[in-house]
Amino acid sequence: MPAILAYADSSDPNSMNLVLILGGAGILAVTAILSFALIYLCRARDHRQADLITGIALFWGLIAAGSSLYAMVSQVNWSKEYTLQLESGYLDPTDTSDKPQLPWAIWGGLVIAYGTILLWSLSQKRREPPPPEG
Repeated sequence: MPAILAYADSSDPNSMNLVLILGGAGILAVTAILSFALIYLCRARDHRQADLITGIALFWGLIAAGSSLYAMVSQVNWSKEYTLQLESGYLDPTDTSDKPQLPWAIWGGLVIAYGTILLWSLSQKRREPPPPEG
């Protein structure tokens, strides 16, 4: 009788789904708060280019959330596959050469862009209300 190798995923998929859902919700919440902080700041200061800053802040938030979500999903999938192969005996524990790299260059650019947008939002002084007539 020939020996047949079987591949059975013995881990609980629900626990990883919960990590993905909560991690994704956290990433979306943080990027939304950061984006809306810029929007609120420029609107509260009645900036002349508030509409442009709003659009750029929303675009920044989409890029930040997208890159962070992609990095999280790729890390979780790699970790799950690494653990499965390690437990099945098909993998050398010291071999992590296929581990996905985090997008540090993109995140560094996003931090610089956020700082620039923040300074741009603060660059205009508040408009003084008109003096009362009379």
